[in-house]
Amino acid sequence: MEQSARSRRRRRIEISATRVFHTLRLPANQKYLVLTITIAVACGLAAVTYHKLIKIFSENLIDRAIHMQGTSRIVWMLLIPILGGLTAGLLIHFFAPDAKGSGIPQVKIAFSMNYGKVPMRAALGKAVISALCVGSGASLGREGPTVQICAAISHGISRLFSIPRRNQMNQLPVGTAAAIAAAFNTPIAAVTFALEEIVGDLNQKLAASIVIAAVISSTIERWLLGKNPLFQGANVYALNQPTELLAYAALGIAAGLVGVLFSKMILWLRMAFRDRLNLPGWSKPAIGGAIIGVIGLWQPHALGIGYDYLGTVLQQQDQLVLKAVLALMAAKMLASAFSYGAGMSGGVLGPSMFVGAMLGSSIWHVLVMVQPGSTIARGAFALVGMGALFAAVIRVPITSILLIFEMTYNYEIILPLMIANAIAYAVASRLTPLSIYESFMFQDGISLPHAPAGDAMTRITAASVMTRDVVTLPDDITVKEALDVVGNLDFNGYPVLRDGQMVGLITTGDLRRLEAAGQENDLVAKVMIAKVVHSHPEQTLDKVILKMAQREISQLPVVARSDDGVLLGIITLRDIARAQARLAALQYNLGPDDTIRPAGAL
Repeated sequence: MEQSARSRRRRRIEISATRVFHTLRLPANQKYLVLTITIAVACGLAAVTYHKLIKIFSENLIDRAIHMQGTSRIVWMLLIPILGGLTAGLLIHFFAPDAKGSGIPQVKIAFSMNYGKVPMRAALGKAVISALCVGSGASLGREGPTVQICAAISHGISRLFSIPRRNQMNQLPVGTAAAIAAAFNTPIAAVTFALEEIVGDLNQKLAASIVIAAVISSTIERWLLGKNPLFQGANVYALNQPTELLAYAALGIAAGLVGVLFSKMILWLRMAFRDRLNLPGWSKPAIGGAIIGVIGLWQPHALGIGYDYLGTVLQQQDQLVLKAVLALMAAKMLASAFSYGAGMSGGVLGPSMFVGAMLGSSIWHVLVMVQPGSTIARGAFALVGMGALFAAVIRVPITSILLIFEMTYNYEIILPLMIANAIAYAVASRLTPLSIYESFMFQDGISLPHAPAGDAMTRITAASVMTRDVVTLPDDITVKEALDVVGNLDFNGYPVLRDGQMVGLITTGDLRRLEAAGQENDLVAKVMIAKVVHSHPEQTLDKVILKMAQREISQLPVVARSDDGVLLGIITLRDIARAQARLAALQYNLGPDDTIRPAGAL
């Protein structure tokens, strides 16, 4: 009863918002500009609030423990990560299961196969739980959670205004760009990240909205948190002479190797905690917290996000010798792998840059030992190492270059950065076929529709993957009655039947917009889409995907070839994704160490 009341209340709010949005005296493209600006402002404010929340947790939890003395320091350095992990595990298990992990794979899945749906409940849980994890010492980043939070906001605003589902999906990259711009104060890199990582190509239809959102969100972040780059004092490094490029190329090779090792550590521990540790799921983050506490007693700078200490490294103020640099790099890799593997909430993007900076510093120390007169600055190697390891782990080479440039305002180091990033990307791609985000999804049995599938899609028919149990609507009920039937269902399009024959189709968004326009008493037969784009059971998935892409729709009714009125089933993005997953299982398999490798590889 209470849930029904909440649904009616939400529906009234959506109708009111839809009525306001669709009564704007603007062309359709300008209405969507208003939508983009609304999303960007909301995401910018949410990102700044989330970052402040992390700071509050960190200052009152792990930072306070680190600065204690004597026995109290040992006790609290162990106790805070354990209690933080236990609390996070309970919240994830009972309140927000989708808050586990990075957040970026969840957004990629939502964009590619879940109609752009990122629940607001997951975003709220993500904000609190990930801030608690990082504040308790988990070695995780804030960027992935920020992306998931902003994706949920973009979906929520789009749904509030009853935007068609295809366009709701298109708002997720807009929210992603706003999130990265606010997380790093890097609007240009935010645009390329949204296009490279979420969309998967340079989709020009979305580029304009993504640019606008990134600029607005970054402006809000600079207004509230300051105009300085994330890492100050790192804009003094440059390429002194062409022969230095050989040293940066060596750094790129090392970054590719270490990036693969770092990814495999995280993936192996993720599988070990999930499948081999026979304990309740809510208790596993506490076990990870205990290990993180021990690592923190050894290397306290390995805990948390670590950007403050990373800034001192880039400014060459850390005074670490080679042995200390290698110890901190190993500690950060272990702390991050156990944090993520144990099921805590946070991203891997920030830790990968920290590890890269330590790797760059260690390579510099080796270079100085081999060539004492070298003029390369240690901070320059740390800076290039950040970008190179980012490219090796995340596999977005263009974004990694732009990100380092915008985080430091250093253009002089761009050539070494490009060379090291390209080599690191090539080495990592040669050793492992999937990025870390794709590997997470593969471990979960998910392969996205834009993943490579060869020519196999031309051999799979619509009939073999379609959903046969279809929810339909009769054509002689009103819009209001139809909404009462489908309002709480998780589908979008519903075939309309008359005497058992399909005569049209109508979406939930159409019904909401009609009710907002005062047409709730109109018959479905009057307002439905009469000319329905459809598929036939023998048509292959490459044709189905082509139809969906050209008409920008997320489902196709499957009808008999002899009679378009005979409904056989419906095929959705989820059905296609399941088929892609089956194809991926033929191309790749899990090795004995639970990492991804091509099928047939030893």
